Amino acid sequence: MSDSHEDKTDMHWKLYWEREYSTAIAPERLKLDFCPHRPMMTNMSLEEQRKLAAGGYKVLPDDCGPVRMAGQYGYLIRSPADCRIRRSGDGFEWQSPEILPEERLLGYKSFSGMYVDTILNSGYPKLCCGIRFYYPHQIGIMLKNIPNHFYHFPDRTFSVWEGIKSQEYKLTPNLYEFLPGYDAFVSNVLLRLEADLITIQRGDPVAIVIPVLLPKCFSLEELKVSR
Repeated sequence: MSDSHEDKTDMHWKLYWEREYSTAIAPERLKLDFCPHRPMMTNMSLEEQRKLAAGGYKVLPDDCGPVRMAGQYGYLIRSPADCRIRRSGDGFEWQSPEILPEERLLGYKSFSGMYVDTILNSGYPKLCCGIRFYYPHQIGIMLKNIPNHFYHFPDRTFSVWEGIKSQEYKLTPNLYEFLPGYDAFVSNVLLRLEADLITIQRGDPVAIVIPVLLPKCFSLEELKVSR
């Protein structure tokens, strides 16, 4: 591994990841349904847009520039195992494979010993996705739901509790001396069930991870302009 992660003069910060379980699926750049060959209406005249509409052209949400950008930003986390989670009177019940000893590359074992875990009587399940990120102190790591999932994944029956990890919360240690100034983040995902029974299959998109500047780096002031 090179020492390029120590040179941040160009404001380019490198992140690293490794598998906690051998079953984990590698993170990938988030890509939604945007098709680059579709005609862009931004620079079209009104008459050109009318002709396009008359020909039956249908605008998709991904034709919007900001939506298109969101579809290219972040790293997608997928489920490493098949599981079923059902609401119950006491919270929830689940069916999930056991995390086998030979699968635990970093030695982490969930509270339940399975890929679906529980947060001590909270009523919310946790899916252990098996990916650990390492990120520099200058940034935070945000875990978010899949953007616009109502369009891209209309049959999705759960949502993700979103949160941000910064160096103030050092719950996962960085054990590597060759990554000075880095902290660790584990992509275990808290789920909110939106149906009595949800099924998640291995490889299903679960959440995205986004590197962000920390909130303390910003200030907000009212803009006052003489009219």
